[in-house]
Amino acid sequence: MEGRFLDAEALAGGKPVKKSSSAALLAVGAFLFAPVLIVMLFLGTGGAKAAASCGVGGSSVAVGNVPAKVGAFSGKQLENAAAIMKAAKDLGLPAAAQILGVQAAIGESTLNVIDYGDAAGPDSRGLFQQRANGAWGSYADRMDPYISATNFFKALTKVSGWEQLEPSTAIHRVQRNAVENHYAQFRAPAAEVVKALGGEAGAGIDASGACPSAGGAVVGQLSGKWVHPLPGATMTSGYGPRPAPPGTVGGVLANFHYGIDFATPGHAGTIVAVTDMKIVKVRNMDGTFGTGVTGQTTDGKLSIGYYHMEAGSVRVKEGDVVAAGTPLGTEGATGNVTGRHLHMEFFPGALPNPMVPINQTTDPAPILKAQGVNF
Repeated sequence: MEGRFLDAEALAGGKPVKKSSSAALLAVGAFLFAPVLIVMLFLGTGGAKAAASCGVGGSSVAVGNVPAKVGAFSGKQLENAAAIMKAAKDLGLPAAAQILGVQAAIGESTLNVIDYGDAAGPDSRGLFQQRANGAWGSYADRMDPYISATNFFKALTKVSGWEQLEPSTAIHRVQRNAVENHYAQFRAPAAEVVKALGGEAGAGIDASGACPSAGGAVVGQLSGKWVHPLPGATMTSGYGPRPAPPGTVGGVLANFHYGIDFATPGHAGTIVAVTDMKIVKVRNMDGTFGTGVTGQTTDGKLSIGYYHMEAGSVRVKEGDVVAAGTPLGTEGATGNVTGRHLHMEFFPGALPNPMVPINQTTDPAPILKAQGVNF
């Protein structure tokens, strides 16, 4: 670990705190300064051009002809999906709500109107497995695709900030599933169904469920692949305890490194999206972490931050959805650092506010290696 690659987050002090979680090797950055980060999202396959109908702020999509088959769904399943989409449109909700509704119904009933419940809810019925507690209307209402969907969307709109929530979390706030991220796995097929049923009007909805924000665009062909974030670079500092930078106080292992560092020998390299992701915020700052951008996952499984980019080098804009390998900016030395490099942090789960100073971190190295990224 060369001294020139030691950066200022090591000066923040604090110590990692073990937490009980399914995410491996979690640690809490107890005194992280306000980070400027880019949050990556796991998006599935497929890519598309941006369209006004796509995204939280976009208008809903009218159903065209119902195709015979979309992915694993056909017949009555697609007719039920069309009813869900119509219910959202009739309520004046955006395309993002239509995807959420179909996503919820796939997770609850595989888009079938079922006349039985399960052990946790034996009185659950219909597309959304709505209970006989008076909140979801009569038995006939719960078994009707359009009415049950309408009631789902009315409940969704009562969830504060549902548009900004990670999709599975937003659905969970309505459905109260025992597992909050249960619905994440159904995001991609739900978006594909909505896209297919919307015809030309739905063409801008990416098959993964990624929608560019107003003014944004889908850049490149989304593939779900993973690539090296700084091609040609080597890792110069790993995750975990490390010696304090020269001149600091606190002892040899007084500092904890909450991410991993990469540096390109001899020149400033191009930083790229390590996987498909959505850009939420772009910032140029001279604070501790320098220049960076902010995003948010769609499935809530992982957030990733890039720091210390060269000032003025950011090549993406807020609202963009970019494919793996898309150039984001240039390796730099902005912020409180001792040399040019990329510092990258991984955060388990979606961050409600990525600019909050303290967020859990996990070691990026095993995650990258599991995705076939070698360094």
